[in-house]
Amino acid sequence: MAERRLERRDAVGGIVVVRVGFPEWPPGAEEWRCPFRILGLGDDSIQLARSVDSIAAIQNAIRGIYRKLVQSGVPLRREGFDDDDENDTGFSLEADRGWGLAFTQRIEQMILDEEAKLPGPTRERQKRKARRKAPAKPRMRTISDAERPRWIAERKLVRCDTVGSIIMVRLSYPESYADENVWKCAFTFEGLDDDLIYFSHGDDSMGALQKALRGIRSKLVQSGVPLRWALSGLEENDIGFSMEADRGHGLAFTRRIEQMILDEEEKYLQRSMRERQEHREARRKARAKPQPK
Repeated sequence: MAERRLERRDAVGGIVVVRVGFPEWPPGAEEWRCPFRILGLGDDSIQLARSVDSIAAIQNAIRGIYRKLVQSGVPLRREGFDDDDENDTGFSLEADRGWGLAFTQRIEQMILDEEAKLPGPTRERQKRKARRKAPAKPRMRTISDAERPRWIAERKLVRCDTVGSIIMVRLSYPESYADENVWKCAFTFEGLDDDLIYFSHGDDSMGALQKALRGIRSKLVQSGVPLRWALSGLEENDIGFSMEADRGHGLAFTRRIEQMILDEEEKYLQRSMRERQEHREARRKARAKPQPK
């Protein structure tokens, strides 16, 4: 469905190819799965990312690729990019949603705060550089029925302001323009925006897919409609689409944000361990307390 070519920057050299397949629900399975594969790092086996809906399976596949590339320890960069983009694979660390909505929102606010600290001229220069590389904002087009995309993944969202109202988010697979070296990936919202079809663009198929996922989040936030992922136990505004650092601010900024995320996760982990230890200690003391006769 989507791929990206990376250059090895070590003594071995050569090209690493990253691929993501279509999400699927095999017969007898209990969840969606999405295959991904990394060729050129030694382990060419097909990996499977799993989740409760087809879009989440794709998201987990992209996160899995990021982890595998980092774990390999091989210096990589996107094929054809400048020397100052070394180690920029186009895959970013995201906050672990397993820590809950409050943690995710805290990380998102930290990203916004860090972006606000950037000098104004620097922000503008970086944004212009990002726009030159590829259009970041999703574009809307009128298309014929023959051109209508084939949707391969979806997510059901519940409107929190209207009882029983559902919004379906649908995602297509990346396609290339016949006369341009640009990829597009379509998405739409059934029940929102009059079902318009949007296109995100990238300089490779993986980039178009990633920008479509970011574009979905951006449009949902801009709508101002209170939503939540249609899964039991989730809170309002937990839609399953995370904010990422704007890559237009440069690799150093992205790496700083990633380190902040890791530091926050470590704090939450240590706090959770202390709370469990205190809970166990309280139960032990309660059991040891003499019972009245």
